[in-house]
Amino acid sequence: MDYFRAKRFLDTLPDWETGTPPSGPLADYLPRMRALLARLDHPQRAFHTLIVGGTNGKGTVSSLVASLALHARRRVGLYTSPHLHTQRERIRIDGEIIDKDKWAEAVSTLYDATRDFEREGLGLFSKFEALTALAAHFFAESQVEWAIFEVGLGGRYDATNAWDSRAAILTRVGLDHVGILGHTIEEIAADKVHIARSGRPLFTTASQAPEVTKLLQRTCSDRAIELHTASALPQGARTAHYGENAGLALAAARHLGLTPEPPADEHLVAGHVWPGRFEEASADPLVILDGAHNPQAAQGLASSLGARRNRWTLIVGVGAGHDAQGLIEALAPVAEQIILTASDHPKAVPASELTQFVPETIAAEVVPSFSAALQRGQACAAAGSPLCVTGSLFLVARAREFFNLPCERDSITEDMALENLQCLEIACDELGLPHQPFSDEGSLIRVEHRARPFYFWRNKHPFNDYMGARIAEDKAFQHEIFARLGLPVPHTLQVFNPLADPRFDRYKTHRTIDEMVADIERQFAFPVVVKKYRSSLAQGVFLAHQPSALAQRLQSLFQNSAYSDNIVLIQAYVPGPEYRVVATQDQLLLAYGKEGETAGQQDLNPLHQEDGRAVRIAEGALLDSMRSLVAQIAPAVELGFYAVDLIDSSEGLRILELNPNPFCYFYNRDNGREDFSAIYRQLLEKYVL
Repeated sequence: MDYFRAKRFLDTLPDWETGTPPSGPLADYLPRMRALLARLDHPQRAFHTLIVGGTNGKGTVSSLVASLALHARRRVGLYTSPHLHTQRERIRIDGEIIDKDKWAEAVSTLYDATRDFEREGLGLFSKFEALTALAAHFFAESQVEWAIFEVGLGGRYDATNAWDSRAAILTRVGLDHVGILGHTIEEIAADKVHIARSGRPLFTTASQAPEVTKLLQRTCSDRAIELHTASALPQGARTAHYGENAGLALAAARHLGLTPEPPADEHLVAGHVWPGRFEEASADPLVILDGAHNPQAAQGLASSLGARRNRWTLIVGVGAGHDAQGLIEALAPVAEQIILTASDHPKAVPASELTQFVPETIAAEVVPSFSAALQRGQACAAAGSPLCVTGSLFLVARAREFFNLPCERDSITEDMALENLQCLEIACDELGLPHQPFSDEGSLIRVEHRARPFYFWRNKHPFNDYMGARIAEDKAFQHEIFARLGLPVPHTLQVFNPLADPRFDRYKTHRTIDEMVADIERQFAFPVVVKKYRSSLAQGVFLAHQPSALAQRLQSLFQNSAYSDNIVLIQAYVPGPEYRVVATQDQLLLAYGKEGETAGQQDLNPLHQEDGRAVRIAEGALLDSMRSLVAQIAPAVELGFYAVDLIDSSEGLRILELNPNPFCYFYNRDNGREDFSAIYRQLLEKYVL
């Protein structure tokens, strides 16, 4: 299966995080996980495991130990949850996440190994169990020496506790998930301590509540567990909780021989950053992102915020099952105002339900859309009130994307597509054009003029002729038209899926994939670009450096193609800077460069990389050449609003492809909304007024 289908398979599984836990008794959980590992030939036996449980700080401690081990020149695997932007973040080898091709291959292995899993009689395994098994599979395959597994929920029945770990860490325990783990801190600690094993060390913090410390001492004595207690490290401007977690991670790593020599290990700890945990998104204005999601974490956050500034604007969103009242009360001492919102996670509590927990002395504002809430908070920060986004890691993830912090995404997000509507609405307001959302989720906007409606859906618009737009969406047709008109395009070959249904036999270009690759070798120099014939949201363009890689890519594309999705384009790779031109008919509206490093195999668009930037092209010879090219493209297909991606090669500009529904997100991210709002205003005047 390809990456999209691999992701879809995992997303269909029962999932605690989305409120659809696996059915059946808790007693089946660990036997089911062990059966799953057995199907993969027990990968967990190939490395030493350090398991990290607790309530707060598990991810920070896990990532810290992994970083220390890596700098001690140990090959190390890291498994954490939840993720912020892509599920592949959960599994890292020597600090790097798994690429999409290897991920899809591993999920295919898991799928094949578990096709008749129902015969185990333990129920369907969950998404978290599948991801835990995938982590063990990757770590064994990559021959890591140590693997750090962060517990998902509790300890006793968690999937990460299905085998014996070499050592265990327990961060500070607090009240969280009380409906599942227990209603007292002792009950919760009793569940979590099950991650420790007799005769092996358990590391915990000296900051545990007294009742938890007593329970741990008693349990470790009864079970012959080696209990080690670590003190917090002074961390200066860092949070008190970070110092506590840093001391715990360093003590455990030193005991296990997983650190470089002092003081190098302490320097690493002092500079460690874990995304979404007291992360500074902006220094001026000051914006902090922190995933505190329970009262204990919120108390630590409030203390750290208070040390920086007296009063803050807080954007708060909470997930179902968490103590919203306790969390907001803990944050109240540093709150100047609170903006209540909700992430797009299915378990997010509606913002309106949180108002009851805000003290009357604090100004509260309900902004249901997290995008609008982040814009509101950004305006408050710009006006002088420091901003903190908190309450949910899922909300923090959206904030990281909003503030353009480095991250890897699986694809175009819905916020990216809806950015076009933001510019449309600004243009309508400036022109006095009536407009309104015409769908409950706000992705469809209706603009009224003289009793005729004009509809805009996400990045799609009514400025193009219907057939012209449909033809332009097809990269194969695009290339044929441009080539016949003598426009500058790279050498391109269309190939048709040899595995397709017999009804398509008349269109097949080759009998086999091997024959296809041999033909491509005769016509092209490697590397070659491989494209799906329709836009696939940054997932359909690949670079193949050699024939074997090309054959593997074609096999994957053709095996996973939809019934009538059978055309692939092979295109000569053209080196050079990449640009995008935005136009209406034969008029150039905007041109910008796509600057940044590319990822090669996974995504060739520089703007999709962490350091990608959209840089507007000023007047000059390059812009004149682009205007001339637009004038040549316009007669080919009648389009009122479109974009063309270009490469400035050694032989001049070359057309990569045309997009009849251009996104404005990446340009706006770096340049603001003014330019695209002006473009929409111009198009509305031209086609609507």
